[in-house]
Order: sequence, then structure tokens, then C-alpha cells
Amino acid sequence: MFRTKRGQSAAGAAVLIAIIAVLIVGFVILIPPQERAKLLDEGITNASTTAPGIVEKKLLAVSPGRIDYLVEKEVEHPIPVVNIYARTEAKILAQKNVAYAKKGIFSEQTDVLTVVVPDLAHTEGMLLSLDVKEAEGKLIVLFNGEEVFNDDVSAGSLAPIAIPQNLLKDENIAAFAVSSPGLAFWRTNEISLNDIKVVADVTSIEAQSSRNVFLVSETEKKNLDKAALKFQPSCDFDKVGVLEVSINGKLVYSSVPDCDLDVITVEFAPETLNQGENEVVFRTEKGDYLLTHVLVKSELKDVEFPTYYFDLTYEEYRAIKDGDKRVRLTMNFVDVVARKFGDVVFNGHTKYFDTKEVSYVQDFSDDMVQGTNSVKIKPRKTLEVRELRVDLLD
Repeated sequence: MFRTKRGQSAAGAAVLIAIIAVLIVGFVILIPPQERAKLLDEGITNASTTAPGIVEKKLLAVSPGRIDYLVEKEVEHPIPVVNIYARTEAKILAQKNVAYAKKGIFSEQTDVLTVVVPDLAHTEGMLLSLDVKEAEGKLIVLFNGEEVFNDDVSAGSLAPIAIPQNLLKDENIAAFAVSSPGLAFWRTNEISLNDIKVVADVTSIEAQSSRNVFLVSETEKKNLDKAALKFQPSCDFDKVGVLEVSINGKLVYSSVPDCDLDVITVEFAPETLNQGENEVVFRTEKGDYLLTHVLVKSELKDVEFPTYYFDLTYEEYRAIKDGDKRVRLTMNFVDVVARKFGDVVFNGHTKYFDTKEVSYVQDFSDDMVQGTNSVKIKPRKTLEVRELRVDLLD
């Protein structure tokens, strides 16, 4: 009986020890690599040889932040073919088959025609045309109460009557009347009109502008040096008006282009472009433009990768060369999952790094010099480096 109890106690103790061991191993695995290295008294291995030991002196500690990597020196934003036009055509705004007016000593009758102008700002050159069927007396035409015609007419087509531009409204009234018989009070003047039309030149503006959007990345905006707009115009020089181009609301081009040129290049201030969405608008008041090979081109600055410096005393340098001390570089990143890769240049000696870890550690003891030392980070993709540290280890 006692043996059974002792056996049960031993088995329970073994299970407890196993649970504690699993918890310790899990804790060691889950803690950050740099803390695990301190706990186990070893460096962090990221495809490199790391330097063990206790930090005796912090030689360098900086926060580089974002380090851009540019694949190309130029970025092009192609824009689809642009076709804009402002065409002016004669349109019938109102018409009336017949109109009749009379005036006598005891009676008077006039006739009216309502004329609606849909786009007053782009309507001009209005004309009133009519045929006279019969006429006794002078024809009087009023437009919005203002007399525009008063003369004798005879049967047949009448020369078009010009309507002054300053009389036009969104809704207009054309009135037809006849003159008084005067002293011949016993008579009644009458006039009969056919095929009455009001015609005007109306400019269509639905397609006179074109809006296009392109995107600028943060890296492009941050490193932008020059910007230019390019396009090839196809047009009839004698029939087109001024072509205007605006980028983000700022006018960058306003001229009648040479329609025979292969490509027109327009440079504009880089500050005109925004990070993210940008808008380019082409517009004309007259004629027909077909713009091809349209693009916005960015030229980027040469990226200066950050270089950091620190000093080693003669005693520290000799201790490193004798193997008594080591030098360890640590890079701590913001991103925990994405792949980070590039080069670390230590006093002209380049070592490649490639890791998905939050930290990268490398031993640079063999590359140290007495006095001033330099460290440069040259990423092969844009990186966010939270901390760069160089430690002297005992």
C-alpha cells in the first residue's frame, strides 16, 4: 500500500517537471530574439556570425527611420488618348408655322413666339427668318420688348433679322405686329407670316475638357527632382483655339500648340504633384484636339544612403585585434513579417543581409579601424529601421 502511494507521488512529480520544462522552453521561444540572446548568453543568428558577450560600451545608437530604395531614376505615368473639342453649330432654337397680326382703329392683334436658350453663355449670332405671305402695312418685330425690325415688306422671303446679343435671356419673347393705317382710319392693316425660325450658333461644350487621374507614391514624391508633361497634338492650326492644361488645379500650359510637332514637353514645378491622387485636365474653347503619347514624367534625385560614424580608442582597437573584445552591429526593424534585405557597408567592407526577423545582428570585429569608423545602410527595398546600434562586447 505504501509502495503504491510512493509510486503515485513519483509519477505526479515527473508530470509536474515535464510541464515546467515545456513552459520554460515556450517562454524562451516566444520572447524577442535580443532578449533570448541575453538570457542564453548568445548572439542572434540571421545567416551571419554573431558576437557573444556582455555589452561593455555602446559605440553608436541612432534611429535611421525610413530608408528609400529606388529601382529607377525616372517614373512615367501614361495617360490615355485625349480627344477634346468645342464645336460651334447652327441650331434652330424655336420655330412657328404661321403668325398673324392686324391693326385697325377698333381692333389690334399680335402674335408671339417663345424662344428658349438652353446655354446662354455659349449662344451667339441669333437670327430670325420668316416668309411673308401677305402684307398690308409695315411689319414690326419686337424681341423682349425691344424693336428689332420696322419696315415695309412684300410677299416672299425676308432677309434674316439679326437679334442683338445684349437682348438675349434664358427665355425670350419675339412679338409680331403690324403698323397702324394712320389717317385711313377705315382700313385695317394685316400681315400674315409663314415658316418662322429662330437660329443661333451654339457651341457644344460637353467634350471641351478631359479629366484624368494618376497616382504618385510616397517614395516618388519624397525624392522628386523634376517633373514634366508630354503629349503629341493632332489638330488643324487654323481652326483650333487655346489649349489649356492644369495639374491639380494649377495651369501649366496655355497656348495654341504647333500641330506639326512630334512631342511637346512642358516642365512644371515638382511641388505641383501630390502624394497619392493627382488630376490633369485638358481644355479648349474652340476646335478639335487629339492628344496622343500623353504622360507625366518624374525625374528622381540620387538617393543618399545614410552613413553614421563612431570612434574607437587605441586601447579598444588593440583589444579587438587581440581577440579580447568584439564589435556587434544590431538593426531593429519596424516590420516583423516582411522580408528585409540589402547591404551594410562597414568601413568599406560590404555584407549582405536578408531576414524576416524584427532584428538583424552581425559581427564586424574584423573590419574595425582605430579612430573614426563608418557604417552605411544600402537597402535593396525601402526599409523602416527603428534602431541601428553598434556595441563593444567584453
